[in-house]
Amino acid sequence: MVATPIVVKCAFVTSGLEHLGIAALSAYVKSHGYESELIYEPKPFSSNSGPDSALFARLFEPTVEETAERIAAARADVIAFSSYTITHRWSVEVARALKRIVPTPIVFGGPHVTGAPAHSIAERAIDAVVEGEGEGALLDLLACAEKDRFGRRDVPNTWFKGEAGAVANPVRPLIHDLDTLPWADKAIFYDAMPAFEREFYIISRRGCPFRCSFCEYSIFPKQYPGEKAVRRRSVDHVIAELRHWKARGRIHKVFFWDAIFTLEIAWMQEFAAAYRREIGLPFECYTHPHAMSRDMARALADAGCSMVRVGVQTVNSDTLAEMDRKGNRDRVRATVDHLHEFGINYSLDHILGLPGEGPEDQREALRFYDDVRPARIIVHWMTYLPGTTALDRARDEGFLTAEQVDRILRGEQTEGFEAPRLVGPGAHKEALDEIRRLEVLFDLLPLLPRRSIEWLLTTRFYRILPRGTVVRQLLALALALFGDSATRERILTILGAAVAGAVQAIRGRRRPTASRDGVGSTGAAPLSCPPAAPVLARSFVSGGSDPAVVNSLILRSRRRLGLHRDDGRSV
Repeated sequence: MVATPIVVKCAFVTSGLEHLGIAALSAYVKSHGYESELIYEPKPFSSNSGPDSALFARLFEPTVEETAERIAAARADVIAFSSYTITHRWSVEVARALKRIVPTPIVFGGPHVTGAPAHSIAERAIDAVVEGEGEGALLDLLACAEKDRFGRRDVPNTWFKGEAGAVANPVRPLIHDLDTLPWADKAIFYDAMPAFEREFYIISRRGCPFRCSFCEYSIFPKQYPGEKAVRRRSVDHVIAELRHWKARGRIHKVFFWDAIFTLEIAWMQEFAAAYRREIGLPFECYTHPHAMSRDMARALADAGCSMVRVGVQTVNSDTLAEMDRKGNRDRVRATVDHLHEFGINYSLDHILGLPGEGPEDQREALRFYDDVRPARIIVHWMTYLPGTTALDRARDEGFLTAEQVDRILRGEQTEGFEAPRLVGPGAHKEALDEIRRLEVLFDLLPLLPRRSIEWLLTTRFYRILPRGTVVRQLLALALALFGDSATRERILTILGAAVAGAVQAIRGRRRPTASRDGVGSTGAAPLSCPPAAPVLARSFVSGGSDPAVVNSLILRSRRRLGLHRDDGRSV
């Protein structure tokens, strides 16, 4: 009898929104003969992408122990986490719970560990850390598992634990011909969350030509000295992937997640003709004021672009220089003029709390934005990410304490790596509090008549406006109802995924399965809901009418709150 060959399996773990990096890695390992499985937790009440609620998260979302049991049930040979700073702590807590029940090797990759590999490998639950581009490293690690020698310590791009401390291996060369890579394995996410397919995420290139101090790309020169900063797929490769998924008939819009999509005019003109001819769906992309020209705007319009997100961040030239970022008001105005000429909607990205900026800088930005009138202003608070030059400067200049920096690098301050939560009492804290009062005006501006912002600033009436997460979510809903179609599709996709995740969490659709080591698991069945948000909402409402579901939900909630004992008596 011929023995059945054993196929090594990699289980990927993530939460929140669709993760393009995991989809790319899953496709790569499958193309080399390995198995792949996604353990996905929607976390609808704690993902920073939906109706977040600490109480609902505690009541309805799975515990890290429950997630660990799901992972154990996958019976994988290697377990791979890809973490952002905001998700790193959750990932580590899941890994710790997992190590208590199975000895499977655990690998961490992603933006957070790339910026803080030494801190990440120091975590006892993590066996290896992949720094930078992950395809080759993960393939080597799976080969180690296949040959039962995961203790190997010479895998490029990878950090391990050694007897004398961390073992850091040099990075391998980057993959320059992106057309040699398989298309991303989108199915693993669409099977788990059909709502994601409404807005198709894709990238056409890797890397960025700029080195803004707050961005993860500022790490690149230290990590890959001498390497080419930007590598791009051919137009044919991109169009073929889009054509394949468009044939399923479920995509409403395409979103190119390139840090800057508008880099080469020749590529864009070739793309525009092919995209309009073969795809013809509205799409959204990012640009930089130094990467937009009249010809580029014309090519975007020819392709059928429905929204361009312009990375402005600030209109203060001194701050831009401090951030090692190119740009000024004239370039921003020229960019929006080009887009306006060809009828393309645009939104502007803006950062609050940048070092050296105060309330008056935000008032000046609001006046400028009121003049150029974007369809939406997407506001972010200044964040200090591991490995970035901004974090190094904040530490060197005393803006952040050594303890705060250490907590950021360990991923332990995920609620507090934004500027307003890091700064102690004093004049700077008072300035940040005033900026938080101004924040709502950035959300309101696209919905208000021109010059209303000036009146609110002059009269200071903005100080009495309601603010907070709920207000911002309501304003986002207003933009979905009355704004441009691209913004509406974006919000409906996120809302659809959030509602679907909430249905899955509240209904508690988990069935026991057994792992290879006999460990019980609560494997979640995929939610078979249509992708449209209204249908998901109806499913949410109708699902709550099942008495068994309601009773189970009440019991689980009472246990989480400590109001129910195992003997059935109330506390």
